[in-house]
Order: sequence, then structure tokens, then C-alpha cells
Amino acid sequence: MIQQTEIYSVVNRAARVLSDSVAWFQSLDPQMRRDIIDMIRYDQLFTKGIDEDGDVLGLYSRATELISGGKKQEGDPYTLMDSGAFYRSIFILVNPDSFIIDGDTEKMEGEEWFLRNNLSPEKILGLTDENMQKLIDKLREKYVEYLTKILYGT
Repeated sequence: MIQQTEIYSVVNRAARVLSDSVAWFQSLDPQMRRDIIDMIRYDQLFTKGIDEDGDVLGLYSRATELISGGKKQEGDPYTLMDSGAFYRSIFILVNPDSFIIDGDTEKMEGEEWFLRNNLSPEKILGLTDENMQKLIDKLREKYVEYLTKILYGT
């Protein structure tokens, strides 16, 4: 009988407990959220000074270099790392079928450089195509781990 086969047991178990929403939430666990935020903070902003499109946010001027005592060099891209408050404010809200990356961009929004460079919080807090692909690959791995655990109990 089909009901006595291993495949029947696996499919029956999957039908009872498998949920895309649960798999999504399990995949976007706290470590995965930290990884996403680190991609934005360090890979995109601090290291390269780029937005989600890979565009440089802006370049520090000679005046900024003098005011910062050389900490920020003329011609280097903006990192948005001043006091660290903005970096610390970045968070991820996970919904049943999506996630939102947000942070406190209020201070920047009124700044002349923010307007002059036509920047938006969404682009600053978005993932580049390269980082989006890394995220997709990581999520796929986590999703498969979850499915394997549910289907085979491992």
C-alpha cells in the first residue's frame, strides 16, 4: 500500500506542518538580519560609500578633511559614519512575505549634500545587486535546511 511507503510519510508530514511563512521567518533569523545589516553598514557604506545602485553617495571635500583632522580624506566617499548613531539605528522588520530595512535618516534628509546628491533613505538602506544575490543564496540555504528538518526530522 502507498500509505506504508517512506514517500507517503514525507509528503503527509509536509502537508501537515509545512508553511512558507514559517520557513521565511526561520530563514530570516536574528543572525541573518545581522548579516544583512552588516552588508549595508560595512560592505556598502563604510568600505565603499555606495547606495543600492552602486552609486557613490558623495565625496568628502578639502574642508571636511581639515575639519575632521584628516579622519575623512578629500575625495573619499561618504561613509555616513559620523557618531555611529545612524549605523546603530538600522533595523530589519520581517513580514510574512517580505522584509523592510529602515533606520534613522532624519538628520541626513535636511542636509544639503543629501539633497544635492539626490539621495533617498531607501537607496542608502537598500542592498546592491551583488549583496542581494548573496542574500538570496543564504536564504535559499536556510530555506532548504528548514525544509529538510521538517521533511526528514534532521
